[in-house]
Amino acid sequence: MNNIAVANILNIIKPMSKEAKLTILSALSEDLGLKFDTKPEMLNKLFERWNSDPVLSSDELEKDIYNSRTISEKEINFDE
Repeated sequence: MNNIAVANILNIIKPMSKEAKLTILSALSEDLGLKFDTKPEMLNKLFERWNSDPVLSSDELEKDIYNSRTISEKEINFDE
């Protein structure tokens, strides 16, 4: 498909509602055999990757985060 055909298709789709565009995208994805993860599947994959990383899942990371925090002695006045 050349750029002119793509531009023509985009000109047709551009004024459509979000719902119509999503319906078209869904139909195209199905036609191509693409499968997108649901939100829970995506979160599970991210959580698995987090747990599989020895640095991210270690207690040392938590200690580093707490130790990097600073405490301010500045007084805050909400009356001004």
